[in-house]
Amino acid sequence: MHREVKMTPGPRGTGGPTPSANEELAALVRSCRLRLNIDDIPGLSAHSARRPRRRTVSQELVATLVGYSTAWYSSLERGEPKNYSGDFLDRVAYTLRMTPDERRLLFWFSTGHEPTSPRLPSAVSSAPTFKHVLAAQPWPAYITDPAWDVVAYNDIARQWFPWVDGHETNVMRWVFTYPEARTQLHQWRTDWAPKMLGQMRAARARFPDNKRLEQVLTEILDTNSEARKIWDQPLTYLHPDGDQRCLYLPHHRKVTRVDIVGLEPMRAPGTRFMLLIPADDHPT
Repeated sequence: MHREVKMTPGPRGTGGPTPSANEELAALVRSCRLRLNIDDIPGLSAHSARRPRRRTVSQELVATLVGYSTAWYSSLERGEPKNYSGDFLDRVAYTLRMTPDERRLLFWFSTGHEPTSPRLPSAVSSAPTFKHVLAAQPWPAYITDPAWDVVAYNDIARQWFPWVDGHETNVMRWVFTYPEARTQLHQWRTDWAPKMLGQMRAARARFPDNKRLEQVLTEILDTNSEARKIWDQPLTYLHPDGDQRCLYLPHHRKVTRVDIVGLEPMRAPGTRFMLLIPADDHPT
């Protein structure tokens, strides 16, 4: 439960009271929003017919990207004590591009406790060999487990997809429950969403006892009506290796075409070693 902290007298000589936790929360969230530039959101300005004059991001747009109502987000920015969920706060932290320290403050001020750290250890991610292979790639590269939880990634992947840096741990959750994915993944409805749900169907058949995979799929179908419609179609897609798709990068208005390379380490069945290679970086 959130405990409201009242204004208390400051030390002698400061000339006034110290801010309450609610006031600190409001100041933190508002400053992070005003710092955010619209070009930080991949594909957002590219979808506008005109380049917007206002480079800052409104409360309404933040709420849309977070996936919650404007009223609920605005209450947070005003510092109002409410029962904010960890999922909501994590989405706010990511959308506002908060640093790890700012994310901790967000949780401290709004809930009174530490943020959760859902990223799970993995034998693949902890193996020095895989870390070296990831770091050596000149393109975005990342590793996921059978349920699409991200277990390792290189710095270029973090630049392309800032959400991997502690904000979201699952590729499919980001694709289907974060509105920002629809702006970054070009032609989301036709080129990305059906194929990725088809991959989940195939993985579910291969790993019928994987509870985490079932949990992720259930959450997606419960929260995304469009995903439910796609799921009802009998589409199975084993893997994206060899596909060519398009997406937007942060601070780029033009679409980037990539070739997808997918590998499966023999020591870890179901684990995916993924690379996104810009099509212009190699001969076609």
